[in-house]
Amino acid sequence: MAVGLTPSQHLAAVISSAFYSLWNLLSGFLVPKPSIPGWWIWFYYICPIAWTLRGIITSQLGDVETIIVGPGFEGTVKQYLEVTFGYGPNMIGVSIAVLIGFSLFFFIIFAFSVKLLNFQKR
Repeated sequence: MAVGLTPSQHLAAVISSAFYSLWNLLSGFLVPKPSIPGWWIWFYYICPIAWTLRGIITSQLGDVETIIVGPGFEGTVKQYLEVTFGYGPNMIGVSIAVLIGFSLFFFIIFAFSVKLLNFQKR
């Protein structure tokens, strides 16, 4: 999408790297969702990586009833995901829908930018 919106690949790489850094930082893995400051929580909800992680982790580990013991926690894996990351088992469908929405949004933005923006110089 950034390649379609910018006149060069270099500028697109700079813009993309800034977004990738913020997306990785605020995806809920390095900084769990409950620990993200209130003024940044909006970025968590518009982050495609957060929805990908939520969907993958919930679908693979959300029903594991194995007891785990760690610093400050004793319970099942399912409970750990709910307490630490805020991942409930009922959000898999929502994650899928949001990721499909992101894919369509990025595709539409790219298609319109390639069609309407012209960066050629005469």
